[in-house]
Formats: sequence, C-alpha cells, structure tokens
Amino acid sequence: MASIDPAIQSRLIRDLEPTVAAELDRHFAIAKDWYPHEYVPWSEGRNFPGIMEGEGWDPKDSRLSNIAADSLVLNLLTEDNLPSYHTEIALSMGRDGAWNTWINRWTAEEARHSVVLRDYLTVTRGVDPVALENWRMEHMQVGYETPYDNDMLHTVAYVSFQELATRISHRNTGRISNDPICENMLVRVALDENLHMLFYRNTLGAALDLEPNAAMIAIRDVLMN
Repeated sequence: MASIDPAIQSRLIRDLEPTVAAELDRHFAIAKDWYPHEYVPWSEGRNFPGIMEGEGWDPKDSRLSNIAADSLVLNLLTEDNLPSYHTEIALSMGRDGAWNTWINRWTAEEARHSVVLRDYLTVTRGVDPVALENWRMEHMQVGYETPYDNDMLHTVAYVSFQELATRISHRNTGRISNDPICENMLVRVALDENLHMLFYRNTLGAALDLEPNAAMIAIRDVLMN
C-alpha cells in the first residue's frame, strides 16, 4: 500500500470541509427518523431460561434457513463492532466541524441497526441467544483496526465501497429470509446504508477533484485489498 503525503491529507481535511458540510445538510434533509421497535414482532416473544424461567432455545424455533440466519448474525456482529469503527473514522477524519458532526450522526444511525437486528433475532428465536451473546463478546474484544494508519483518504475510499457492500448484503439477506417482517426491516436498514454510501462517495468524488493522484492511489489500494 502506498503512503500518501501527510501534508496532502491535512490540506484535504481542511479543503473538504465545505463538501462535508454540504453533504451533511443534504443527509439531514432526506434522512428519515425511524424506530427499531416498530419493526419487531413483539407479540411473538417468549421468556428464555434464567431468572425468567422460560423455555430454552430450540433450532426448530427459528423460521430462518441456516443461510439466512448465518447472514443475519454476520451482519449483526459487523454492526456490533461500531465502537471500533467510530474510533478508526474519528482518528482519520478528525473531530472538528462538519467532520465531527457527521461521524457522530453516522454512529448514531448505525447503532440502530444492531438494535433492530438483535431484537428481531431474539424475539423470533431466530438464533441461539446464548451463542449470539458469546459471539458478540468475542468479536468486540478482538475489535477492528484498518490497515490504513489513520489515513483519511484511504478511509473515505474504504467506507465508500464498504457501505455499498453492506447495503447489498442487508437487501440480499432480506430477500432470502422468506419472512416479510425480516425483509421489511432490512429494506429500512439498507436505506440508511445507501445514504451513508452517498455521503462518502460524494466526499471521495470531491477529493478526486482536489487531489486526483492521491485519491486514485487510495481507491486502488482499497480495491486491491
């Protein structure tokens, strides 16, 4: 991976501020508030073992195919690692001005995804809740660090493609779930991911206009990795 001159990075963070501010305004104008509890079939819920003395999980409880369940769990664990992603993005993009406002807004929106996915899987008994919690603990303890060493250009390039991939993953998971409730939920999540992709893609486009050589290096490195 090629390193990009830190002076270019610092200048771009400053020069891209108007673009980030404009993209933030656009995002606030079109993003719709939504509430995870509205997408979960609470009436299907039953107590689990423990202090509630409920029924243990049985694979027959799940309405999901193994493929759909695995995909939902993978997507949920990815969303669960949000603290690591927030840290990486904040370190690379800075904590000032419109950059900071966006990072915090993005984090808040992404957190809704883990809430609704976990609530759905728990209430519908889609997966073993004990295994799910163990996986969450293991995954978050490992954390995540990008290979880009707090490099803003590589990070913006990475999230541009990553948000698109996440949108596709959620939509495809909804389609194969054979559950209209799950599909409706994931359509809503995918809409968020698409707006995030547009923010990062447009910011990356502005970087290409300002520093085409450096931005193209970052795109190349991300795609090859």
